[in-house]
Amino acid sequence: MAYRIAAGRQAGFGLIEVLVALVVLAFGLLGMAALQLNALKSATQSYQRSVATLAAIDAQERLWAALANSPDGNCSGLTASVRSDWQTAWFADSQTPLAALSGHLKGSGCTFEVEVTLNDGNPAYSYTFRLPDLSDA
Repeated sequence: MAYRIAAGRQAGFGLIEVLVALVVLAFGLLGMAALQLNALKSATQSYQRSVATLAAIDAQERLWAALANSPDGNCSGLTASVRSDWQTAWFADSQTPLAALSGHLKGSGCTFEVEVTLNDGNPAYSYTFRLPDLSDA
């Protein structure tokens, strides 16, 4: 039994529709994968910035504690005593969240600046604060 195709009818049109639909679906899935990757990148950057903020606040709290324990209540000399412990706690150990990043603590008088450099290519996160000079109290 032989099948005959009518003269005006096109053969294989359904297969082309399926292939076009597969190409459209593939581009849609690639777009969804790109969106997912972009969301993951943004979440990672957000996490790093949050941890950098915590590191800066921790440096401030360590300086507050050092000032409170200072016998003369003077801010001078606080930076050197706190810097080493702070950098070791946040950046030296491979288990810490900021192990691949770097941080610097510097101060002049009672004004201090904490700078955390992220590895995302953006400028460093800088946090500046001022502690009261308790030497006059």
